[in-house]
Amino acid sequence: MASLDQYSLCPCGNGKKIKFCKCHEHLPEMQDIYRMISGEQNVAALDRINANLKTMPSEPWLLAMKCDLLLRLGELEPLEETSAKFIRLQPDNPLAKLHRAMVAIVRGNTEEGASLLLQSIADSGETIHPMTAMVGMNLIEFIGQRGSILPALLHAETLMDLGQPMQQVGMSAYQSIVSDAQSSSLLRETIPSPVDPGDAPYAERLDEASSLIEAIRINGAKTKLESMIREFGPQPAILQALLHCQLILTDGESAAATCRKLTQCPDLPEHQKVYYQSLAFDLSPQSSGISLKDDLVVYTIEDPEFESKLATVKSLQPVPVDQLKEMLQMMLQEEVPPKVAYVCTDAVLQEQFAESEPLRVGTWIAFYGKQTDNPARLVALEANSGYQKKQIDSIKSDLGLNSVKRELIEQLHLPFVQRISSQVMIRQQIPDERRLALSDAIKHLNTEEALDIPLECLGNQSMREVAGKAEYRVALQAVLLSWQARNPSGFTDADFDAIHKRLQVSEPKLSPELDVFDLVGGAAYYWTDLANIDPQSLIQLMQSSLTRGIASMYQPLIDRAQSTQWPEELRGSAEYTLHNLKVRVCSDPNEAEKLLARIIESGKKLNVSIGSAIIERFELLSMLGRHGEARVFLENAVRENSSDPTLMRYIQSLMQQSEMAARGNSGLGGQSSAGNIADAGGANSSGIWTPDGPSSSSPDSASGGSKLWVPD
Repeated sequence: MASLDQYSLCPCGNGKKIKFCKCHEHLPEMQDIYRMISGEQNVAALDRINANLKTMPSEPWLLAMKCDLLLRLGELEPLEETSAKFIRLQPDNPLAKLHRAMVAIVRGNTEEGASLLLQSIADSGETIHPMTAMVGMNLIEFIGQRGSILPALLHAETLMDLGQPMQQVGMSAYQSIVSDAQSSSLLRETIPSPVDPGDAPYAERLDEASSLIEAIRINGAKTKLESMIREFGPQPAILQALLHCQLILTDGESAAATCRKLTQCPDLPEHQKVYYQSLAFDLSPQSSGISLKDDLVVYTIEDPEFESKLATVKSLQPVPVDQLKEMLQMMLQEEVPPKVAYVCTDAVLQEQFAESEPLRVGTWIAFYGKQTDNPARLVALEANSGYQKKQIDSIKSDLGLNSVKRELIEQLHLPFVQRISSQVMIRQQIPDERRLALSDAIKHLNTEEALDIPLECLGNQSMREVAGKAEYRVALQAVLLSWQARNPSGFTDADFDAIHKRLQVSEPKLSPELDVFDLVGGAAYYWTDLANIDPQSLIQLMQSSLTRGIASMYQPLIDRAQSTQWPEELRGSAEYTLHNLKVRVCSDPNEAEKLLARIIESGKKLNVSIGSAIIERFELLSMLGRHGEARVFLENAVRENSSDPTLMRYIQSLMQQSEMAARGNSGLGGQSSAGNIADAGGANSSGIWTPDGPSSSSPDSASGGSKLWVPD
């Protein structure tokens, strides 16, 4: 740790150097405590601070140093007490707000934590306290884990605007968020700017609110905007500015309500109404009417032969209890694990793939044996719609549960887009040449199921039932956008075009001459008119789609890029980006290997990192059985790219695996990651789960197994 002197920032947190702060008279004592902390004499330092607080109970530097030390020690209760005293005595102190924000975040009160963090930044002026980065990252991580992706993105952008070193921290968080293809594309792009109010009577006050937002005075801006809505009504520009405030304060429910109000604004064009309705679906599926209800129920079992009866039901497939143990403990507050657990299944695709015995996996049940203070019980998650309902109803009938006491524990709400991607379990190995046909059949199965699920946002009707009805046009388009923005595995833009036609709605096509992203956020990936796009905009869209994993748009972008006359200054970047897109959709591993070689050569010319492409080509060569070629290629690549961090981390990982193998840990050394890629991709990209397939930890998986290469 750096030393503490009169030119250091004062520990009290007011942003002044000690020499110019009223705390300067205590510098010798500060230095003594600081040396203790630097020497990791934390307990002694805490005792010294507490002794000083007895004679100087209101000194902000003492309270600040105590908060910092308690945070290091992980002492939450004392930290909460001390930070409360600190902010009570110093209500405008940025550091006091940071400590209080940290306590709020740990306690799960993200709205208070976000509000205090933003107030601290606004109060700090040009001197941002270093602790801001830690509090900001903790908030981003916490709300991200809770699914608040868009608020996390806005906070990352805020850190990026604060200069070094905050910019580096914010950029790291930003890149992590935008590259997470499991999240909706709508949540990984910032929201549109407010429309120009022109000479509207509220224009001047809106400018004042916008100035407050730019100064990160979010609470003041929010209060002003809410007052304007009461006076002028739900005007689009006011609502759009308010939406930003609600999101960055992590108030997802209010943000979703504002999105729904924007959908009702007659002045907004239809494409923006569709965008805001879909954003409301993602921010709050339950309140926006796109969630499905499942019942968590318990049946009291008196039949002593019931456990044996479970094993006779063909549509129940046993699963390890550990897979459900943690979830059940959380749901039921039950420490004792169940005796047995099952997933519900039904046979599908029998005409085309009966020899592989495909079973569609649905919900689950768990059986608890009789305990001292509890009778035997069956816990089940019962769906109220779709094929999962048919599965559980059939199983209940087979087990005779319709006449058994049923207790509803809780009604759970599952987002629609999570329900429609069913897994299909293949009990017999399927030939490689049949996998693509099976994936297409599963996709068709999921599509038909999705079109028949009733949704509250569609008046408790299914998408198929509201097709062609004008009153549901915007809501229907929004459901389809929400579906595509989740990047469902195996679905292409052509698939969604076909679904739109079936449902008699058109997909918006916006001119690339407009700032499409500032009109409809993440929907721009799907709605930009590629037929009339200029080369510069096209390459930017291609690169951004790759970064964010917008898989359904890869093929349309490839087609457009191949027909584009690229100017000389863009030719190299266009070639590199096009090869990257092609390798993501390529189903032939030999062709993919050639594309990766081109990516590496193109990347060298552009002086960009090629570590990932080198690793992927090495693993692909190994999987194809070309081990000697793979080894020589990797050795040469390491010599030529010894400063590439991605490649060096990979080599270090291989060396660690070899060392562990040498110590006798089987299954780690000598294993190529190609087997992992094939196995993981086979499960995640196709929707096919093969329980008896080769293990990803098998040493032979690189050279044996199915020889299947899965894109990406």
